[in-house]
Amino acid sequence: MEPDIYIFNSAGCHGHYLTYLIDRLSKKTPVISELPFNHLGNSHLKIQYSNFVKFIDTNEHNNYKNLKNKKIIKIVYDKDILYYERVAMNRAGDSGRDINNIHKDISFLETYNKEFYDKIHKLYAVKDKSVPKWLLRDAYKLGFLDWNKQGSVVSARQEINWTENTLKKNNIVYYLDVKKFFTSYTIKEELKKLNHIFDLDLDLKDIESIHLEFLKRNLIIPTNKNVDVVLDAIEKQDNIEIPELDIIQQAFVYAELEKKYSFITMPLVDDFFKTTTEIINYVNYYPLHYKAMNPNLPTFNNIPNPFFLHRQKTK
Repeated sequence: MEPDIYIFNSAGCHGHYLTYLIDRLSKKTPVISELPFNHLGNSHLKIQYSNFVKFIDTNEHNNYKNLKNKKIIKIVYDKDILYYERVAMNRAGDSGRDINNIHKDISFLETYNKEFYDKIHKLYAVKDKSVPKWLLRDAYKLGFLDWNKQGSVVSARQEINWTENTLKKNNIVYYLDVKKFFTSYTIKEELKKLNHIFDLDLDLKDIESIHLEFLKRNLIIPTNKNVDVVLDAIEKQDNIEIPELDIIQQAFVYAELEKKYSFITMPLVDDFFKTTTEIINYVNYYPLHYKAMNPNLPTFNNIPNPFFLHRQKTK
């Protein structure tokens, strides 16, 4: 078949799965009965697709910049950068990385994210492949503190701008937020919209059972809310046992706390806090004689931070 619809994906954002859903559920395509999930839960098994849906991976976007009068879905992640950071690290390309222990060998970063790899080596004088957990957590934290320049924030913005300037003027473009994959209800509602906009002739009777299998195999989605649970408890001054947070989530929590409590820096130790009361006590009783303008914050009291600017010039 000639492609009826094009899916422009981003790493780890379930474009293969969406391809499968549309091809399987559309009454315009031959019957598909098998599930697409491999051992990691990615929709990468070889299935006889009809080509009704054309999957375009991130590194191939420019090859299709001249499309005209086509139906296009662009998957975006700008509203959940933390999920994107985690899922791309853990699942993209069937990497299967354990993001609780990526500090044990950071050599993969040289090809995964060369800029981040070089930054770590320069800031921390890294000599070995293995680094302390606190070091990698701190490196991620620095990115989350400087939000507008954080790598995934920038790439998310660039992808949307590219789509707006390159594809949207000549095609029908629908932006699908990666968060819509988080529940059966939200993905079903998105498919209803796509069905209406693009005339896909979808039969959605099997979507709940299929998506339940998808959710069973994605270990990132169930833990995605844990950061909000922790930060909400701290805000309310409630004591809870801190649920499991991987290194990237821990870094995000530290960044949010340093932005809120701008005279403190979070501890550079491998072990993370066990309860929110421990964090509350840390920020409330942080010694007065240690409090100072945090050099990691781009601004302080809404003005440029001179310590941050100095570091940017000298790093």
